[in-house]
Amino acid sequence: MLSIGQFFSRHTASLLISLSTVSITAFAANPGYFLGGLLFAGTYATSTALLKQNQKRKVMHIAGISKDEYKHIELQLSTANKHIQTLSQNYLRVRSVSAFKQLLEMTRISKNIVKIVKTDPQKFYNVEPFFYAHLPSAVELTDKYTMLSKQPVKDKEIQVTLSKTRETLSDLNSTFQIDLKDALSNDIDHLQMEIEFANRSNLRKKEQLEWRGDEK
Repeated sequence: MLSIGQFFSRHTASLLISLSTVSITAFAANPGYFLGGLLFAGTYATSTALLKQNQKRKVMHIAGISKDEYKHIELQLSTANKHIQTLSQNYLRVRSVSAFKQLLEMTRISKNIVKIVKTDPQKFYNVEPFFYAHLPSAVELTDKYTMLSKQPVKDKEIQVTLSKTRETLSDLNSTFQIDLKDALSNDIDHLQMEIEFANRSNLRKKEQLEWRGDEK
């Protein structure tokens, strides 16, 4: 999934290339078209860059994080996306149904965590172990697992290693689920508070209606 910066950069580059191609052709017929194209391209690139910076500032302000923190979190998200891509490739290569299900679930959870942190960078600090340890470990294990599972020789030692790896992946899958809950912890707490407030309001309203009914 492209970040906001990557999205605008890609579209800006594509537009500039297209405009350059058209402008060079048009220059032979009318130099004014060429200059107009350059002016438009420059204006578009500048406005895109400003929009990108404003968007970043808004996200940082809402999350309450510094510019350096934001850059670090962006880097971790980019690295996580690469790890997730590797997981996606590996669960298509494994020959064990149980391992396939585990990797599929871990990939789904990982994408959710990255999406949550991308939306609210402050939540990165709720799930730092996921980015620094859990996800990289899952990738390393699946890489070795897929390599061993493809070997033509399947002696007892390899079979035992594969079995232990599947067990470890199962444990990591459970850890990923905890990571996801940690990423959502603030939202869960907020929702529970909203539910409690709504229940109290409804109870007071009900008591008022009952009191008015008794008074009549």
